[in-house]
Amino acid sequence: MLISRETAADAVLLAAALPEEAAYLRTQLEGESRVVAAAPHDGSARPAHEHDVLALPEVRLRRRGRAKVALLEALAAGLLRAGERVIIVSGSTVDGDAELDTIAVVELGHDEELLDGHPEATLDRLGELADPIVFDTVLGLCVQLGHEGREGRRVGLLLTLGDHEAVLAHSHPLVLNPFEGHPEEARSILDPATRRAIREFSGVDGAFVVRGDGVVEAAGRYLEALAPEHDVPSGLGTRHRAAAGITGVTRCIAFVVSQSSGDTRVYVGGRLLVTIERTD
Repeated sequence: MLISRETAADAVLLAAALPEEAAYLRTQLEGESRVVAAAPHDGSARPAHEHDVLALPEVRLRRRGRAKVALLEALAAGLLRAGERVIIVSGSTVDGDAELDTIAVVELGHDEELLDGHPEATLDRLGELADPIVFDTVLGLCVQLGHEGREGRRVGLLLTLGDHEAVLAHSHPLVLNPFEGHPEEARSILDPATRRAIREFSGVDGAFVVRGDGVVEAAGRYLEALAPEHDVPSGLGTRHRAAAGITGVTRCIAFVVSQSSGDTRVYVGGRLLVTIERTD
């Protein structure tokens, strides 16, 4: 791949590709750049990152949205690192298959098109704060909820992942915790039943608090650390200020699904990291 050699890229990210396509590209590059691939997956049992193939949520995403999800998952899995130069190959979906037709070269930690120009130190946190499979599952759940809603209606969601003890210390309950008293194995976000429960409780005020290993600790928590209005993009409401605020005082990652637009936003280190737009 000529562009990989000309740009001295550290890695190539195929956003929505078959494993055999990634394998072919690896043979062509002969180890000059790492190759990471991402393919749609229905989320029923999020797979491990075998052969560097990441699992994309099975929803209709634009090129940029698919690239953003793949990039976040690769960073969380440690397959890409802050400061690296990455070629991202993405495309549109035709009859259920991804057609790769768009190429972008980004510098992780300096790019403002996909990751809002976040500093390298913050990007490195993604691989430290939660299990990569849990991160993928939470991100996929949020993107799907933003696209599909609950019972045909759009709903909003605020969920924190990782550093749960600090998050609980900076919050208080708004309602009785529906997850309290259940065994940990019944509260794992890797369990489809738990994900269905989160969908059902998504209309409850407050935040879901999820441990880094995927166990849901609580729902309906009021996050007490609100970021100043100027620290979040104009037009975003209290959920976003709460997400920015809690990630500024703890080491968690916060996910917000907007009820009005269906967009999913991810916050780290007190700032917005990325916006994944809903596709109509």
